[in-house]
Amino acid sequence: MAQIEIKDLSFKYRLADKESLKEVSLTVEQGQFVVVCGKSGCGKTTLLRCLKPNIRPAGEMTGTFLYEGKRIETLSDREQATEIGYVMQNPEHQIVTDKVWHEMAFGLENLGEKTETIRAKVAEIAEYFDITGWYHQDTDSLSGGQKQLLNLAAIMVMNPKVLVLDEPTAQLDPIASERFLDILKKINEDFGITVILSEHRLNYVLQKADKVLILHEGGVRALGDAEEVVREGLTMDIEPLMPVPGRIFHAAKGQGKVPISILEGRKWIEKNINLKNCMEENGSSVNEKDRSDQWGIVCKNLWFRYEKNGEDIIKGLNLKVKKGQIFAILGGNGTGKTTTILLLAGILKAYRGKVNTFGKTAVLPQNVQTLFENETLAEEIGNVSDEIMEQMGLKELLEMHPYDLSGGEQQKAGLAKIIAKEPDILLLDEPTKGIDNLFKEELGNFLRQLTEKGKTIILVSHDLDFCGEYADRCGLFADGMLISENNAREFFTHNRFYTTTVAKMTKGIIEDAYRREDLLC
Repeated sequence: MAQIEIKDLSFKYRLADKESLKEVSLTVEQGQFVVVCGKSGCGKTTLLRCLKPNIRPAGEMTGTFLYEGKRIETLSDREQATEIGYVMQNPEHQIVTDKVWHEMAFGLENLGEKTETIRAKVAEIAEYFDITGWYHQDTDSLSGGQKQLLNLAAIMVMNPKVLVLDEPTAQLDPIASERFLDILKKINEDFGITVILSEHRLNYVLQKADKVLILHEGGVRALGDAEEVVREGLTMDIEPLMPVPGRIFHAAKGQGKVPISILEGRKWIEKNINLKNCMEENGSSVNEKDRSDQWGIVCKNLWFRYEKNGEDIIKGLNLKVKKGQIFAILGGNGTGKTTTILLLAGILKAYRGKVNTFGKTAVLPQNVQTLFENETLAEEIGNVSDEIMEQMGLKELLEMHPYDLSGGEQQKAGLAKIIAKEPDILLLDEPTKGIDNLFKEELGNFLRQLTEKGKTIILVSHDLDFCGEYADRCGLFADGMLISENNAREFFTHNRFYTTTVAKMTKGIIEDAYRREDLLC
């Protein structure tokens, strides 16, 4: 008997005009690692929330949904709490206590477990996750990656049978993301726990999957093992959703097994593509524009700390961004990127140094929900032009509550709202969080159109592919300082931390090379 059986599942939100899920069927065996992917708003989050009835959104559900042979809605609250763990996209939304050890104990305390039992289970999981070093730390002192790891550890204390995760790496830097996914796979293998995970960034996760499900407009578009689904997806209009190695393989009309991991992709490129000649012919500075000597933002020797006697978060920052350029700020969690955006916007004030902004600024915050104040999207963005609404794909969502939108749809709505203010300078904190590659292409082209009109854009992002393709210049942050910057091509070519993006940037070059048939090995 399958652990989870879904047959002809449909779901419609209470105020929505159309169904978010349409006759979805899926069978999951115990211990499988399942990846759910698709465009923003395709129904991924809705499907995952249906796996845990006490957080299911308000609406009408039809079809059959069985968990271990029982209708899932018949599970008691205790069974749901102990057997089905759920990790949200935003780590901040799930942590409820002040100390790490207390967060791990919270679930068992609410179930009424004995103190000695709680202590033993918490200590065991803390050792397994290697987090005993920050056992007594305040939860608000943790980085984004540590907070998400804590959320997972707190669920594992409950000894679940199924882990459901809704884009858990969306706010993590690339290294923290890979570490989190490695731990998740280790849990899957060590304990036989079923993992059902939604994800946009597929370059690293697909190699871990037993089964991959692609949703499209609420229905099943493809279902099978990773290589089979990627091969099928590369021939459809969802090709931009596929992992970078497979897309490069497809662009060069590769033969044989489709590479789905970075390692497989690198080996295939080394064997089949004369990348050196390819890069030499196409130059090394294709991203950088140099239209103007006018500056959009200039900051000099900025120093900032959150508390008078606290540690400096920003340390002597010097930054100049030209008018009409896209500047991407990159770096790990906790390096001062978001703080810099708030300083540039004037929301925070440096205790030393100066910021000069040449024009009106607008900020897209990392938590885009803080922008929403109304009951419907129509009320929220009522002054947004039809052109922007069309570009953002928001016209059919106007009657929905902003909080009922998917993560990607919320990002679009927030971006539309700030662009409607017609700022000269856009400060964007993780603008591609939760959105699919199809819309990323539209967003990137849209941002470039804005720079053509003289707008200055500074964005903080962990999305290396997006920055490599659309930024003019990139800067690397570490320990509150800008330690290096360059035009995008040079930055990614010479920074080994970001080698995956070099492959992404070669995709168009390889397409040209194949057409000329002179750079293939």
